[in-house]
Amino acid sequence: MKIEIYCDDILMVLLDSRPVKLKENELQVQYTGRRALKDLVFDFEKKKKGILSVWSDDKYKQMVKAFFSLHETIEAAGGVVFNEHGEILFIHRNGKWDLPKGKISGKDRRKAAKIKPGRPGKFSAADMNDQVARIAALREVKEETGLKNFKISSELPFTYHIYFNGDRRFIKHTRWFRMEGSTEDSLKPQIAEGIIIARWIPSNSLACIFNHTYESLKPLIKSVLAYT
Repeated sequence: MKIEIYCDDILMVLLDSRPVKLKENELQVQYTGRRALKDLVFDFEKKKKGILSVWSDDKYKQMVKAFFSLHETIEAAGGVVFNEHGEILFIHRNGKWDLPKGKISGKDRRKAAKIKPGRPGKFSAADMNDQVARIAALREVKEETGLKNFKISSELPFTYHIYFNGDRRFIKHTRWFRMEGSTEDSLKPQIAEGIIIARWIPSNSLACIFNHTYESLKPLIKSVLAYT
């Protein structure tokens, strides 16, 4: 098992076994406890590039829990939207190409709580979390791009991204969904949120996007295209 967490151009990987091969600019460290992990992670976050791989074959769950306790968790959801021509919907904000996404809100949770389960009984916690994420992802895509007629077709891998606000450290856990839309809808970027462009981009023209997007999104986009 492994979890990949990005911090700008830095990649931190949590592994349940020792890495087989040392990659370029990679530091491999065995987990020895929360205090040592904290010093290691906080020091590595100051770097501009590199890979930090922390592994434990007998305390993996404890290591993961310790890592996430070092940051405040923000739950988010978003969509990788395809149109009928196989193009992907991107937005441009803060000088970067991005995918429509945003924080899960209390309103999303309240809306999910009103949905009746498709089978007798109540939603499990996992079912409820899934409903909340789906509602939030659909809302964010609609708000940020102006798209109206679209739907979720499948779930995609999670992403984790660390960012800072003053002395506070946050880790954004984003649930992603593949969605299907149409060019028949007109796009309207959410200017109030700093989005200046919403545009369909052909999958064979992503080189420019990859040069001006977030590192955490590249594996996600590649994985989606690999199964398209």
